[in-house]
Amino acid sequence: MTGSSNHIDLKEEKRWIELSQKDIQNFRPLYERYYASIFRYIFRRTDDEDLTADLCSQTFLKAITNIKKFRWQGKPLASWLFTIAGNEIKKHFRDQKEIFVIEIDKFSELPEFKSEWRHLTQDRMIALLNVLDEKELRIIELKYFEESTFMEMAVILGLKESTIKMKLYRLLKKLKLQLETHDTVRL
Repeated sequence: MTGSSNHIDLKEEKRWIELSQKDIQNFRPLYERYYASIFRYIFRRTDDEDLTADLCSQTFLKAITNIKKFRWQGKPLASWLFTIAGNEIKKHFRDQKEIFVIEIDKFSELPEFKSEWRHLTQDRMIALLNVLDEKELRIIELKYFEESTFMEMAVILGLKESTIKMKLYRLLKKLKLQLETHDTVRL
């Protein structure tokens, strides 16, 4: 997505937010734009479709309920929705560790890892991914599974684009180092 089309998208999104603040019926285009992303985000943490559907409904109910309080800051609505979704997940799993679901087959097809991952068993891949913390997994998820742009990732994670790029570079380097040493170091 180019910068100019992104600008058009943000202008359009701002218009729909303003219309939604006057009449909630106008929230529909925003819901349709973000539902799939929010659903995937929640599902990767619950691995349960019914629970995901419930938490997704809660997320959008809270967004609709609070849209009049939303203040436009020139950023996609996605960051606000992901924050609400994250809070709903945390509320549900108060005393449990969040679950991340990463499609191993899809991950092993990434150009950065295709040759290295081909020979690993699923258990070894999972063990390798388990060395990542929650924030690192979120970066992998946004970039490779949700195919977010660096700008979108920056908004969602509340960081600068340059910081996201640096973190992703270091993260890929960390994973490749783990791959190189996986035969000598037990994961």
